[in-house]
Amino acid sequence: MPRLKTRRHFLATLPAIGWAAAHAADDSPLQDIVFGSCLDTHEHPMLDRTLTLPRDLFIFMGDNIYADKGGIPMMQEKYALLKNSRFFKGLQNKPILATWDDHDFGENDGGGSYPHKKEAQVEFWNWLDEPVTSPRRQQEGVYQAQTFGPAGKRVQVVMLDTRYFRSPLKKVPKDKAMLGGSYVPTDDTAATMLGDAQWSWLAQVLQQPAELRLIVSSIQFAPQAHGGECWANMPHEQQRLLKLLQGQTAVILSGDRHWSEFSHNGVFDFTTSSMTQKHPRGTPTPNQHRCIPQTYHLPNVGHLRIDWAAATITAKVIGEDGGTKITQTLPFRELLIS
Repeated sequence: MPRLKTRRHFLATLPAIGWAAAHAADDSPLQDIVFGSCLDTHEHPMLDRTLTLPRDLFIFMGDNIYADKGGIPMMQEKYALLKNSRFFKGLQNKPILATWDDHDFGENDGGGSYPHKKEAQVEFWNWLDEPVTSPRRQQEGVYQAQTFGPAGKRVQVVMLDTRYFRSPLKKVPKDKAMLGGSYVPTDDTAATMLGDAQWSWLAQVLQQPAELRLIVSSIQFAPQAHGGECWANMPHEQQRLLKLLQGQTAVILSGDRHWSEFSHNGVFDFTTSSMTQKHPRGTPTPNQHRCIPQTYHLPNVGHLRIDWAAATITAKVIGEDGGTKITQTLPFRELLIS
């Protein structure tokens, strides 16, 4: 990751897969986490607003650039613009974690069959100044995990890669499509969202001690199938993740949709998107798992505050004006996945 001025203390020895054992045990606990997705420009009032929010960590959840139409040269150009932007430079005084989605992966709705995914991964890590010798550059896929804080107040942030290994999605003709698109749930249990290597890594990561886990997925996990990309398109993989999370105190952070909503389907899923774009339709797709009726369709960013004394989290969607558009406070006990 970027060589930033942070409070982190990294272990000297790191595993070869997923860099799973990096810890910040000597640090103060995380309190304020800011998370966002979908930046089609590097200059926007929402980005300026984001820099004013209290922040111990910033999480890029994907579509960090839009470079799916010009190949690797466009990807390099877009990353350079973001890297040199006032926004990105303003984030670099605190830790940053990132994963990708389709537009920065390099192919709209792309998955494991994308022919330039290895080259795209190189550019992703170049953007973040990942050292040439880093284990992250040696693995396939950009999944990773980082634990912050001392014992009793540890937060593990798990960054999933829902692109590099993903199987093709099941699609129907336009005349049978849903409001959000033509993708539908598959009954092919061989289809994968994460791939064998990442699933194995995730099982190991979740055995590490933490009082709270933030699982970052570039696409929505909890909402019902809506025609777009989501975990509900692979119900067997959705259930596999829920089973793996049983007994954990965890929430999911997601992006992609160009609107924000809070859902619950075995686990809370806080979706915030887009940081720089207004949703053209302005109305959400149906979602029986929406736990708060409000949705928000203008530029926004997510903010998560952890109150360790009260053992609660408060998730907020923040708009361009700095106002709170959606909010929910939950005790840790309600985050325990059964």
